[in-house]
Amino acid sequence: VGLVGFPNAGKSTLLSVLTSAKPKIADYPFTTLKPNLGIVAYRDFQSFVMADIPGIIEGAAEGKGLGHYFLRHIERNSTLLFLVPADADDIKKEYDILLDELRRYNPELLDKERLLVISKSDMLDAELQAEMKVLLDRDFQNIPYLFISSVAQQGLQELKDMLWKMLNS
Repeated sequence: VGLVGFPNAGKSTLLSVLTSAKPKIADYPFTTLKPNLGIVAYRDFQSFVMADIPGIIEGAAEGKGLGHYFLRHIERNSTLLFLVPADADDIKKEYDILLDELRRYNPELLDKERLLVISKSDMLDAELQAEMKVLLDRDFQNIPYLFISSVAQQGLQELKDMLWKMLNS
């Protein structure tokens, strides 16, 4: 499973919570300078690998930021987990930019199975999350999505269940 997202979306934090990997985590962009791998323990002593790819910015396919160095690592993943933080101005727009960067780098990446994860959802109250679900249901009819919080440990087992099912279908 490859983690795809803008800098500071929560990719490294998620990896550190789901695996024993110890990626550098800080509150500034481009903390992750190289891909980090971790093994996610799953039920009945099963596991799968998760890859934290450095943050991708708009224009990465043309060499902007650091993400263009690492787009090739995304090719090695069978499932892509798009991480967009709950406080993003426009979740659909962020997802579309990330998807477009992958398409411009290698259109075959769009054939990979995808999951959208709204990270940092502990910042949302129930009412705001319900409002966001209405928009997500409209904008992401063909892509499964899930709200999680790595820090508050919310939605993580459901995430592992969804990923396991995607990897083994």
